[in-house]
Amino acid sequence: MSTKGYAKYVWLAWILTLRELKGRYKTAVLGFMWAFVNPLIQLLVLGLVFSIFLKVQVPNYPVFLLSGLLPWTFFSSALTQGTSSLINNRDIIKKTFFPRQVIPISTVAASLINFLVTLIIFLILIILISLPVSFNPLFIILALFLLITLTLGLILTTSSLEIYYRDVSFIVQALVLVWFYLTPVIYPLSFVPEKYLAIYKLNPMVGIVSLFRGGFLGTSQLSLDAVLISAAEAVSLLIFGLWIFKKRQIYFPDWV
Repeated sequence: MSTKGYAKYVWLAWILTLRELKGRYKTAVLGFMWAFVNPLIQLLVLGLVFSIFLKVQVPNYPVFLLSGLLPWTFFSSALTQGTSSLINNRDIIKKTFFPRQVIPISTVAASLINFLVTLIIFLILIILISLPVSFNPLFIILALFLLITLTLGLILTTSSLEIYYRDVSFIVQALVLVWFYLTPVIYPLSFVPEKYLAIYKLNPMVGIVSLFRGGFLGTSQLSLDAVLISAAEAVSLLIFGLWIFKKRQIYFPDWV
């Protein structure tokens, strides 16, 4: 493909990303601010329940909770919406030829923009409130790279299955609810019993949350073996997702 061809598809991805963002907030009064308000509400409610009512003893719990909620919100939002992305864009799939991967990529890009805006706002608040942090941008960048890799790999898989098996989106929504509690978002990794830890770390979000949290609270929150497992799983799932998507995309115009 020529450079001009690549530029055309990058432009298409950008247009679809903007379309995705507008579609999410077009009927909302607060509009794009919901990208920040939703995690803020979660932060306040979960912080209240776990730190005050349940007496969870975690130092600097607001930052601890935030550093888990941000990557999780990106992941869950992108995965649930990305699974239905091909169905939601059936009009252009039927009418136009282009690499179909552009559609799930644009869904991830829209969630990434939400994530970055929310991250910047929360960082400003952390500075203004003077919450203690041990900021490491490298950890956050690496965690975000793994998060995007994992999420895109899963979306390529689920969206290519959803276009034929319409129950997939409901299965994904149910799994995401369970997945949340199996990921150390609201509790530290140290709360997991030692005998289950090896199996628990097979969850690819464990290492990603650990790495992201290390970017806010220092290496004491970092589980290196979990990060390595997450990296291997994220890359493997992306390769598998690209393979199955490419194998099935020829049938998309008929199935959609």
